[in-house]
Amino acid sequence: IISVLLTAALLLWNRDFLLLWQGVAESKLGSVLYAIGIGVWVYARTDSAALMGLMTSFSYFGALVLQPLGGVLADRCRKRTLIAGSDLVCGVVMLALGALAWQGRMQVWQVLAVAAVSAVCASVLQPAVNSLLPQVTPPGELMRGMSLINGTLNALQMLGNAAGGFFVAFFGVPALIVFNGLTFLFSSCTEWFIRAGRTPAAGAQANGVPGAFWGELIGGVRYLRGQPGVARIVLAGAAVNLPCAGFTGIVYVWCLEKGMIVPQYGLFLSAESAAMLAGLAVLAVRPIPARRRWGVLAAAVTVQSVLYIAAMAAHGFWACTLLYAASAFFNAISNSFMFPAVAAATDPAYHGRVLSLLTALCGGGVALSMLAYGALADVFGAAAVSFGGALLTVLPYAVFALDPDMRRLLARET
Repeated sequence: IISVLLTAALLLWNRDFLLLWQGVAESKLGSVLYAIGIGVWVYARTDSAALMGLMTSFSYFGALVLQPLGGVLADRCRKRTLIAGSDLVCGVVMLALGALAWQGRMQVWQVLAVAAVSAVCASVLQPAVNSLLPQVTPPGELMRGMSLINGTLNALQMLGNAAGGFFVAFFGVPALIVFNGLTFLFSSCTEWFIRAGRTPAAGAQANGVPGAFWGELIGGVRYLRGQPGVARIVLAGAAVNLPCAGFTGIVYVWCLEKGMIVPQYGLFLSAESAAMLAGLAVLAVRPIPARRRWGVLAAAVTVQSVLYIAAMAAHGFWACTLLYAASAFFNAISNSFMFPAVAAATDPAYHGRVLSLLTALCGGGVALSMLAYGALADVFGAAAVSFGGALLTVLPYAVFALDPDMRRLLARET
């Protein structure tokens, strides 16, 4: 699979894409190990699934509230500065938390505070990355570029998840926090060499008061409202996340209820990442022709829903892992269609704002779902809540896949 991704990278080879690709990838590896370590630490200190859900939801609430503002920054500011600067701040904050952890002085509130700062940084970074990506990929290769980046991230997620439980046991949580901070700093150093995205997009102040931050944000919302098909797809993406995305916030507790131990928890997450990587690698090397995308989307959504429900009902490491990994493979394929379709239908001057609104609404659905899952899991158990959520996922998935506007947008070349 790794060789497949490298082949796709050669097809997209240019300096700026490479720098963006490696910068995002380097910080991802540290973040994966950090998430596993800090999740184990928080649950050991509090024994609360609700608190784990709250901590995990911070980044998604940050996306809901702040990413639209980050989208305005991406359209009016230097994208390279936003990307490198966000990683720099995250690196400094993580190193400070690591120092506290190594001294035995780290507290839960400090972990939550760092999660809040990271959420702000992510809300600045992600819109900048999303709006820069169409500028650094060759014409007609956006879906391939997105698949390559997401495939790489899932490869690192797979490796990090597989080793995370063992790293926590052998190196300890403080070492993982410091390592995460160092990866952010290294990413920031390399991202300053990106040449594209040094100037705002032409026409970025359209439909708003010139130079007025809020005027530009309102202009982006008005533009999206004037594109009803795109607007409905954005809302549909948020609705899909509501009934099922909360599982991510309580997956550690769910694994324990299913009879797994900490190393198996890491392997479970690794299997999910490997399956998603396989799906994205297929799309990176053999992009689906526009005329076939809707059919592939509908089939992937159907199979993914069935497998996901079966995984939530299963018990034991092997049954849960194999079913969930198979579901993740088809989920990776179905999720790969929305971003390129929306980006292709959007004026480049509005890329930052529209794509950030898409991310914000999807992230808001994830955040609300995580809070609900965490609170309900403390009462009914993680396994019961996750199975109920899997059943409820079928309806929004069907609406999303069958939407005629989605079919029309998928028919465009991206």
